[in-house]
Amino acid sequence: MKRRLAAILAADVVGYSRLVRSNEEQTLERLRELRKNVIEPAFAKHEGRVVKWMGDGVLTEFASAVDAVSCAYDIQKSIHSRNGDSAVDEGIIFRVGINIGDVVVEGDDIHGDGVNVASRLETLSEPGGICISALVYEQVKHRLHVPFQDAGDQQVKNIAEPIRVWKWVDKANDEATTQDSVVKSGLILPPSLPDTPSIAVLPFDNMSGDTEQEYFADGMTEDLITDLSKLSGLLVIGRNSSFVYKGKAVDLRHVGKELGVHYVLEGSIRKAGNRVRMNAQLIETANGTHVWANRRDGTLEDIFDLQDEITREIVDALSVQLREGEEKRLGSQYTENIEARDWFLKGRLRYREPGPQANAEAQLLFTKALEADPNFAYALAVRSYLKFHAWFFKWNSHHNAFDEALAEAEHAAKMDPNLAAAHAYLGWMHMWGEGSERALSEHETALSLDPNSSDGHLWQASSLIYAGTPELAITPMDRAMRLEPHTPPIYLLNYGHLMLQLDRYEEAIEYLQAAIRNAPQFPMNYIFLSAVKTAQGKLQEAEEAGLRLLGLIPVATVSTLSSQLPYVKEEHRQKIVAGLKAAGLPD
Repeated sequence: MKRRLAAILAADVVGYSRLVRSNEEQTLERLRELRKNVIEPAFAKHEGRVVKWMGDGVLTEFASAVDAVSCAYDIQKSIHSRNGDSAVDEGIIFRVGINIGDVVVEGDDIHGDGVNVASRLETLSEPGGICISALVYEQVKHRLHVPFQDAGDQQVKNIAEPIRVWKWVDKANDEATTQDSVVKSGLILPPSLPDTPSIAVLPFDNMSGDTEQEYFADGMTEDLITDLSKLSGLLVIGRNSSFVYKGKAVDLRHVGKELGVHYVLEGSIRKAGNRVRMNAQLIETANGTHVWANRRDGTLEDIFDLQDEITREIVDALSVQLREGEEKRLGSQYTENIEARDWFLKGRLRYREPGPQANAEAQLLFTKALEADPNFAYALAVRSYLKFHAWFFKWNSHHNAFDEALAEAEHAAKMDPNLAAAHAYLGWMHMWGEGSERALSEHETALSLDPNSSDGHLWQASSLIYAGTPELAITPMDRAMRLEPHTPPIYLLNYGHLMLQLDRYEEAIEYLQAAIRNAPQFPMNYIFLSAVKTAQGKLQEAEEAGLRLLGLIPVATVSTLSSQLPYVKEEHRQKIVAGLKAAGLPD
């Protein structure tokens, strides 16, 4: 028997027999029209293969869970829109079940437990909803941010073991709130292709045969992302989303769809002693065509030149028009000291890990980089941000910890005025320093130097919220999320904060709950959630958020937490104060 792994979508019409009895001709005509104009186009768009139609039902096979869930969502939303205000017993409504599993192939047909489970999940789905297995949920939870609710283990007919299921139910009057992706249900769809050239740099493979050299390959990938992201004529996907694919065998067509990019750069690094070999290839995601490929050999001393050569050749291959000043900034090496760069790469890897120990160890590694090259502005800028974090989270009790962090960021910006990261860090810190005017000025400078910095747009949006102008934060926040389609939890949190201060409480809850699912140990989630629940009058749920918060920060009080947030408008701070009081925190 021939077998393969597949994502299986099973769907059928709710109450089909009743609809036929009521008006057979009209029901059949509606179903034919839905097949032609909604269902089959959605299958084609998401590359689903229809295995068979079964009267009112359909069985479809997909190459990935993301495609299957995205397709189901498109179908359910379209049908909901078409039905409008029609009662459930009047319109055609589908249930959908999706599973990933091993299937037996017989000609065009497929059988086996993978199919059987999908069919059983379909029967568990709510009308107009989607029911998925735990395997499917694991595949989509970081990619689509669908607000599936855990429905627990379910025993179904003819399946020996209980199945863990997750359910999503469409909401009435669910409408898009941003250009690319954000909807009240919390589902973030794969973004559309932009008009300008767009690229994702996937993590370079470490071919050294030594896992200790992983940081070196990752560092090269991040440097290429950083260099390319300085170009205003190119959309460059952020590091967080690119590294989702690290160590995975991926179909670049699906990567292109998930990230909304025209091109993908992939490659490998082999480091042996002092010798380095770099392979890279640029691929068009629509058809898998190789646009450019090259191999470079050299020594560690040549690594900066190798990186610059690849960057410039990519720019030429994509015919990106450089604006004034971009040519000069394109090849910035930050340091020519190999030892300093090595410490920097190790520090940057540790910097991304949470907690006080990782923070302290990363600071030490950046300090070693600065000892090797005291003029290494980038290392100084990142260390300043680590020191700010240590001050903010009370990991450093030194009385001038904030002043020290701010002074280092200021010095880094003076050492290298074209260093976008230094200005971005400065902008964020000055919300606690000179205030919002200086903060927003630094954010503008940072984004003029690095227009594709997802974190830069995030910090600008956050500063605009604290500055009392949350309505102005929507554009940079949307841009940050477009650059990071695999949205990090901090972005979801920030969008929840934005919706809170715009009094759009239902949307705030969707984003905060998504942030909590992905980062349940982050205290700010519960600070903002308690404020939203209080504003809605749901005081018991605000208390529950408070219990979660106190579990993470037992010594938290209303005054210490609210005073830590740099709101310019008192009305915005009072939402937080009211939430924390309702949550049960002491004054």
